[in-house]
Amino acid sequence: MRKAFAIISLLLVLSCVLQFYFAAMGVFSKPEDELFTIHGMNGAIFVRLLALLVLVFAALAKAGKRAVWLSAIAFVLVLFQTVLFILTGVIFGTGPESDTVPIGATILLSVHGLNGVVITLLGIAVLAIAWRLGFPRRGAGATAEGARTATPVQ
Repeated sequence: MRKAFAIISLLLVLSCVLQFYFAAMGVFSKPEDELFTIHGMNGAIFVRLLALLVLVFAALAKAGKRAVWLSAIAFVLVLFQTVLFILTGVIFGTGPESDTVPIGATILLSVHGLNGVVITLLGIAVLAIAWRLGFPRRGAGATAEGARTATPVQ
């Protein structure tokens, strides 16, 4: 279970990093190419699913309170990514088909990118915990244990 937790955590981090690449790919392409949809689909499907799985596997792997809480916060922030668009649309009366976007809506939606950075950093923190649990270094514990039980030299 702990190895699965580590692998899924790695996949979440990779998917988050790819999100930045997909966003840049969409921004720097022609609108008619519709490459920005890759960013939207990855976020809506893979990042959400992996964030949920990381939370579930953190609990199942008994990874500790810190890992579970960090996973839960990351999952809530992933959901907030979508809520941010809904909230902005309600506040400013804008949507995907809007021709003009008020500056306030742009400023509020810019939180989306910062939130993505926080999600990625939380994913990295969870990955560090998960990796130590799933793939412990061999010999490290034995060396420390051996040092504690060794007789002192006189």
